[in-house]
Amino acid sequence: MFLGEYQHTLDSKGRLILPSAFREQLEGGLVMTVGVDHCLTVHPQQEWEGVLAGLRSLRSTDRRERMFVRMMTSSAHPEQPDKQGRITIPQRLRSYASLDREITVVGADERVELWDSARWERYREDAMREFAETDAPFDLGGF
Repeated sequence: MFLGEYQHTLDSKGRLILPSAFREQLEGGLVMTVGVDHCLTVHPQQEWEGVLAGLRSLRSTDRRERMFVRMMTSSAHPEQPDKQGRITIPQRLRSYASLDREITVVGADERVELWDSARWERYREDAMREFAETDAPFDLGGF
């Protein structure tokens, strides 16, 4: 599971050093692709099959579902972290998520999200405001 929020910098070659807390889970390879809210999602290679299974369950006769599958799969980029824990983010994915220099790496349970830091701050502020005023939609186990 991926937890936490980390501030990192994209180098001039489009490389990002993964947080040390995430490296072991991603050392076997990963697949990154577009995510909702203009971020990128990073999935461990072995978990990507589960993502594909979910995509395969969508209806090819539904225009929006078909589009979603196409965008997720056509944007998917397999990557192997180097010995320093760096990954290269392709330009087309950097453009989609407006990744320029300052990156926030977000642990999102079974995946990692890569956000432009300014966009993440805006999203986080809005989401925390809503979160503070929302009843939990499920039992939080004594929370």
